[in-house]
Amino acid sequence: MIIWGYRSRNKVMGQVPYTCKQCGKNAFHGVVRTTRYFTLFFIPLFPIGKKTTSRCQLCGYQEVVDNKQADALFANQTNQPQKV
Repeated sequence: MIIWGYRSRNKVMGQVPYTCKQCGKNAFHGVVRTTRYFTLFFIPLFPIGKKTTSRCQLCGYQEVVDNKQADALFANQTNQPQKV
């Protein structure tokens, strides 16, 4: 008997301030990338899909964001050194 299935893992990419489409207020939006893996005997073997979502911190409105757009938003932040 072979046991196979799918498992999702979430990674918080960060927060971005912009105007929410639902409430119309300028608020921070948490951006989360969900990667879905094919599993064999409960061991994740390889990714089969990625989806990035953005959620408003004020009203909770959630929308799907393009993966390339999300990568571009956070590419600038990861290259800069952190100030202490």
